[in-house]
Amino acid sequence: MRSSLLAASFLTTLFLASGPMLLPQQPPASATSPISNDPTRHVSNGPQFQFTKIDNNLLAEADAVDAEYEKEALILHDPGVQAYIDGVGNRILAGRPVPEKVAFRFLVLRDSVVNAYAQANGTVYVTTGLLALIQNEAQLAAVLAHETSHVYDRHPYLENRSIRKKAVAVAVVSIAAEAALASVSGPFAGAAIYAGSRVSSIILVESVYGYSREVESQADRDGIAAMTAAGYDPHAMAATFALFDTDSTLEFTPYTTIYQDHPRLESRRAEALQFAGSNTPDAARTGSEKDYLSAVAPAIVSNINIDLECRRPRTAVARAARLVDALPGDPQFQVLLGESYHALGAKTTQPTPDELTPEGEDKQRKMVLKKTEEQEQERLLRTPEGQATLKQNQAAAENLFLAAIQGRPDYAPAYRELGFLDQDEARYSDAAANYQHYLQLVAPTSLDRYRIERRLSQVQSLQPQQVH
Repeated sequence: MRSSLLAASFLTTLFLASGPMLLPQQPPASATSPISNDPTRHVSNGPQFQFTKIDNNLLAEADAVDAEYEKEALILHDPGVQAYIDGVGNRILAGRPVPEKVAFRFLVLRDSVVNAYAQANGTVYVTTGLLALIQNEAQLAAVLAHETSHVYDRHPYLENRSIRKKAVAVAVVSIAAEAALASVSGPFAGAAIYAGSRVSSIILVESVYGYSREVESQADRDGIAAMTAAGYDPHAMAATFALFDTDSTLEFTPYTTIYQDHPRLESRRAEALQFAGSNTPDAARTGSEKDYLSAVAPAIVSNINIDLECRRPRTAVARAARLVDALPGDPQFQVLLGESYHALGAKTTQPTPDELTPEGEDKQRKMVLKKTEEQEQERLLRTPEGQATLKQNQAAAENLFLAAIQGRPDYAPAYRELGFLDQDEARYSDAAANYQHYLQLVAPTSLDRYRIERRLSQVQSLQPQQVH
């Protein structure tokens, strides 16, 4: 769900406290360039830039944010995913001169909010939430090209010079407080921004709300030119904007990012299509969805686990279903999808019409921030619709666990998750059997062993006593 109220509150605070944000007026690098069949004509290497003390301070803040993310273990360190992201990022850079005081790095943040942003020092972050949503390599290239253009055009520095510090401070307090409320029970969507805001205030505005429309348009123009010059199909940028727009209503998130801003996404998509109409190269590179998902699957699995931990079961179902559909027969993905259906409980896989109204969105926000998951499920189960939905989701989960076991009888997590489901449905004998099977398959040193042994003891005590 979009947190429209919070976004409106932030923007109202920002503009009323300080008036409009003022950015130095520079003509966009490609704004007046005629459309041609040579996309390299549109690629900008950025303006000449003279560093000031304020700029050097921002550079230090960017390094501090990088360090904070490492300290909080928010960086996904998977060799295969990293190699893939680096490959796409370096293809976009394509040997272009690197600006002064920039070292480009492409890193993945373990955060389920769909987002990406670039720091002044050249670190480009994409979240697992974004990787779990986009569909192919060209769409990833579009995101990385847009973000690297911010670095080339020195947008972080220009924003930092112009923004009113008092207003930013107020905004940081507002959004960080909302994120902190969402984090009370453990991991949460938006963890990266919350961690970054502890070190740098500018990171919040840049990464959540982006820059002015003019500056974002410049990054779109330079980005689509860069990805096209690298051989990617520029239509992918327009497709990416459409994808972000359709995904933004699944469930509550602590804040609305530029990647979920509906009016801006519509206009950005139109501009991208206009460019693509005259500048698509022959044999443009897109990449298949299956190849993309195979490359980034560990990031998507990480994101599904985060979604399950922070009460985003609809998103977890959507992401896991993509893996199962594209890569069938993998028991890990089948079990993850089964876990996601189990976590849904009495909740539908898609928002109801009532939930999509402004009142419904606000109600969902309050539900997440003020009610426990158990209380939310109790409310849903008071209706016949909720009871029917629970049975459907439980059946879907059971079928997936059984399919995983049929395909891989030695895949231990399937027995554990089936045991959880059996226990919830008061099938205590079945739960005991599945827990015992799980314990036979896992190593004696398994970190999960003690928890399952306790579960086994519980369900054994609840089994009907045999009469002799």
